Amino acid sequence: MLTYIPVEGIFCVGNGQVAAYLQNADILQVFGPDYSTPSALSMRLQGPPITSQNQRIGGSGNYVTNLQKGIDTIGKITSFTHPTLPIFIRVFDLVAPITYALQSDFPLQDTPCGSNRLIEIPQGWQIFAKCKTVEDIFCQVVCLGDCSWEGNTVTFPAGRSVCCFVAGSDSAMGLAGYLKSCAYADMVQRMDMGEILDLSMDWWRDTLSQITLTPPPVPQGEELVESVAVALISQTAKEGGTLAGMFYHLAYGRDMYGVFRGFLALGLYTYARTMITYLADIYTRRGYMPNASGMGGYCAHCHENDDVEQTGYYLLELVAYVQATKDVAFLKAHLSYGCGMLEAQERHLAGGMLPFNGDETYIAGGIFPRSGIDHGSMEATSLYIGSSLAFLDLVEAHGLLDEAYIATHRQKATEATHLFAQNFTSGETVYINQPARLAVASMPNHRHGVCHGCNQMTYLHRTPQNGFLCTHCFGSVEASATTTQYTTDCALWMTVFAGCSQLPPALITSALERSMTQAVESGFGKQEAQNMVGYQYGVLLYAMAEYGMTHHPRAKDLLNALLSQRMTGSVWVEYYQSGQPSLHSCPYRPWESAINLLGIITFDRERNS
Repeated sequence: MLTYIPVEGIFCVGNGQVAAYLQNADILQVFGPDYSTPSALSMRLQGPPITSQNQRIGGSGNYVTNLQKGIDTIGKITSFTHPTLPIFIRVFDLVAPITYALQSDFPLQDTPCGSNRLIEIPQGWQIFAKCKTVEDIFCQVVCLGDCSWEGNTVTFPAGRSVCCFVAGSDSAMGLAGYLKSCAYADMVQRMDMGEILDLSMDWWRDTLSQITLTPPPVPQGEELVESVAVALISQTAKEGGTLAGMFYHLAYGRDMYGVFRGFLALGLYTYARTMITYLADIYTRRGYMPNASGMGGYCAHCHENDDVEQTGYYLLELVAYVQATKDVAFLKAHLSYGCGMLEAQERHLAGGMLPFNGDETYIAGGIFPRSGIDHGSMEATSLYIGSSLAFLDLVEAHGLLDEAYIATHRQKATEATHLFAQNFTSGETVYINQPARLAVASMPNHRHGVCHGCNQMTYLHRTPQNGFLCTHCFGSVEASATTTQYTTDCALWMTVFAGCSQLPPALITSALERSMTQAVESGFGKQEAQNMVGYQYGVLLYAMAEYGMTHHPRAKDLLNALLSQRMTGSVWVEYYQSGQPSLHSCPYRPWESAINLLGIITFDRERNS
């Protein structure tokens, strides 16, 4: 018998080729043939108010939306994807007609088949910032049954009808993509949608049956594990990259590390392996790693200092996968990628420190000023030391690299280790930045990044005070690097989460006590209007487990606060304010959700061991 899990907020239905973000009875976005494609359209319910309740079908990433008008049941919508093709399907079973308005940035073109609408996304259309489509992309809306169109609105009648979004193929763009979309549009006319739903359910059951993680004994523990797994899988492209959420149709390095750790913990090793292969292929094709990359299309989003922080995460992923699977052949096949990630970090070493990445959480979230981007970064330096030494130890154990190479690179990481406390601590205080790096670093005179004056992403010029301005602001705006040192305990917990902390245990436990006190004083985010990243409590729980503090008198309160932040039957979002999802937060986030699940699991295991 099927089970149904109530779902709040925004969620994703996807199969790695086509995806849709849904809320209530509406489609907010739908896109394909690959995940790095702009949304083709939205579909919003029109007419008299209709209430809706979404439910995930247990054991799957498929959903049912129940509709009511007052006390009257209108019917239901079943939303799912074809298990192998870029086709998103909604089946309407109604007792009364409902009408949707389609909105798109692109013209909805009539086709010879009156129930179809063709959408062409032209080459050069923006995906994010300067990242754009590289070829024309074609997709179609196909309505089956006695549906009626009037302009850009479509009415689904009483009884059964179907709406399909069909895309071309990511291996067939341009004209070939148009022909492919037509072939799929013809195909859906002959499909038995009940049979396709059964195939989709079978695919989900087979995929989710591979999970080996034992659910934690928290409320709805089994549902929590499945919901997080569905969120990760539905937003992971078949190429191996994972969407950072509804706002970001690209694969971001930092975000994917949390997702990768989630796949490993769940036992979904094939997904973890495919992610590494995807990243290694990008490095092979480009010779460097952008801040974020396209999935399917050859596009990228670049920031300042992309060779630091995320490169440490990439190296840690390779090491963790090989340690978990004992797949030394995979490590050997990806040695050049691993060495490339190691050496990319080393090129930024100055005074034993690496700088900040331009799109990491603390700068992007406004927690740390962008003018300090070239300071020493405690987190990036920790990741460099930990990832480099772990990689070198692994390849040395299997005799895969020359001893002289290993010794040379180990010495550099060891020197950074010896300087770490001097660079980032003062007594009991740990700083996330060190301005002194500017005095010994070789600073670029020009770079691509975010202007310190107008905040536009463009080409920049360095000022005498180590600020960076665009051509419009240069000479008319003052910009200088900050000299202030900052403390943000969440950065400490990320180094612990990654297994790369370079701090004495006494400093970590002291900071843990401080963070717990702050959390208690703020009512765990419920009483004061405070902003926090969506994974803050998750990494704090993880760190408490790693340092034997799971029996702290308020630890269980922290666990309950994290669970309460989760959308019912769903997952976590990007930012919270006063314990509630921020209005400007990206919803249904894979990174936060994977980290929070790991925090809960690790905390529970340590507490009960």
